[in-house]
Amino acid sequence: MTLRLAPERALLRRTALLLALMVSVAALLAAPVAAQTPPAAAPPAAEPEIAPGVTAPEAAPLDEDDMIAPPMVDPRAVETQNVAPAPDPLTRPDGFGDPAVMQPVPVLMKKARATWDDAFTTIVATLKEIDAEMARLKLKPNGASFIIYTSTDDMGFDFEAAVPFEGATAEKPQGGMAFSASPAGRALRFTHRGPYDAMDPTYEQIANLLDAKDLEAQDVYVEEYRADPRTTPQDDLVIDIWVPLK
Repeated sequence: MTLRLAPERALLRRTALLLALMVSVAALLAAPVAAQTPPAAAPPAAEPEIAPGVTAPEAAPLDEDDMIAPPMVDPRAVETQNVAPAPDPLTRPDGFGDPAVMQPVPVLMKKARATWDDAFTTIVATLKEIDAEMARLKLKPNGASFIIYTSTDDMGFDFEAAVPFEGATAEKPQGGMAFSASPAGRALRFTHRGPYDAMDPTYEQIANLLDAKDLEAQDVYVEEYRADPRTTPQDDLVIDIWVPLK
């Protein structure tokens, strides 16, 4: 993606859109925890006396029915809506500034950084790393993947790759990955069709529409890959760009 060559206004738009969203998602969705005073400890029960010459009975061995399974880890960091199975994103009509509400779904997320020259290659490689970890955790992918941009500069950008899933696991993610929720809230949706590195005109149109309607966007933006970037030729990519509003 060649943001360096885009007009200045589009570049400014693109050097923004997740830190604020991630903060707002956590603030809106995280349930407050009431402080609780722990109950006073009960006095220890007196051990039963055993008469001299009498042997204490041995504890009965555990039966298989008495075995306790390890606790399951709830992968959802916040309250989410898990659609199983998720609808096919390619059946969704294209949009251009359509108002919508992003619904949070559980995702396995990994932070990464890419240069502009290897942007798409890095994105796909990061998604494949998440796929491998999801297979290890025995979770099932469920819906289109997200790329959430957190900061950009002349050299490249920081992002979070997120893959929706369904299922549960007793293990914690490894390799710098974490369970989280996809972005949520009121937003405008724009559709881009074609190569990743040809998206600058789409972002310029987004900037023009926001200016024309005097709308203020959050400092974060999200790309939802309706066509799987792992297997789809770049010319056939279908990407929804979500612009969260203040």
